Amino acid sequence: MDAAAFGSSVQGLDQACQRAVKPLRSGQMDANRRRGDIYQQPSLAGWRSACYPGKTMDNEPPQLDRPIVVIGSPRSGTTLLGNLLGEHPQLAQVVEPRLTWKYGNDRKSDMLRAEDARPEVCEHIRETFSKTLAKANRQRLLEKTPSNALRMEFVEQVLPGCIFVHIIRDGYESVLSIRRFWERHARGVRKAKLMERLREINLRRAPYYFKEFVRRVMPRPFSKLVGQPVWGPRLPGIDGLLQDLDVLEVSCLQWRMCVESACNYGRQLPADRYMECRLEDMSMDLLKSVLKFGQLECTPEMVAGFQSHFDQKLTTVRRGDADPADLETIRRWIEPTMLWLQETAPAEASVS
Repeated sequence: MDAAAFGSSVQGLDQACQRAVKPLRSGQMDANRRRGDIYQQPSLAGWRSACYPGKTMDNEPPQLDRPIVVIGSPRSGTTLLGNLLGEHPQLAQVVEPRLTWKYGNDRKSDMLRAEDARPEVCEHIRETFSKTLAKANRQRLLEKTPSNALRMEFVEQVLPGCIFVHIIRDGYESVLSIRRFWERHARGVRKAKLMERLREINLRRAPYYFKEFVRRVMPRPFSKLVGQPVWGPRLPGIDGLLQDLDVLEVSCLQWRMCVESACNYGRQLPADRYMECRLEDMSMDLLKSVLKFGQLECTPEMVAGFQSHFDQKLTTVRRGDADPADLETIRRWIEPTMLWLQETAPAEASVS
């Protein structure tokens, strides 16, 4: 190859790679997100497609087409909705891969920002989900992690073109259920869950979660030495909150921050990318609306799943039996958010 031909090849490769990682100013990123055009983080796939146009690499993971992300506070119906949608033959459901989402941000709380979605972070999470999709031999990803309600801008960068379904439950019912899970699940480690978490991380990341493991297995009398174990979304400063507040109050904050964060961010997205629904309103008609929003057809599997999974009576079982003092504590913490939800018009923020 002569010098002129070599120089032409290098110039062409440089131009192709620049197209693959073409940067956007922060203002452009924000404006494009509001229009529904998602900033594409540079990735190995982008470099490959630019440098080798028209060629498919061996073992290339499938692209994630319009992933459906179910969000909401803990104990608000995210598991129910995820299981109902998971019956659809096109969807591969991933249930709370907490440590996958924390890749590259293990030191931080669950409230991640768009700038935390660095190229290597996006690449790892996308490849993990793509492998799950390929293994299940399904067309689209369904992901359910309540903590994603705190980091929608991060999720949007990791999964460009994703659509969010936000399920909201009565605050009193949700908070009482959150506290119950703190009491029953914050301590101890189930073998199946431990193995699941170990598959999500490598040894280099293990030190970040060693303290959490010790807190879970340490007998209660030693809590003052190692700290109280944590359950649910890791709010910023949650260790300090547990020192100053009781678990019921922290449960109120988890519900409130998840709901407010998701509503505030989601309602600024285009109407075809964010939907709100209420657990108390769950019905076959509402499920069909969610499917329509997700551009999915209702199938016999969905109808059968709804009939077997959903019991309307279970959505309002705790408030009536609760201690009045607990209800008053909950009221003080969540009443502003409850009133705000009543005053806003859900129809303006959802697709039916």
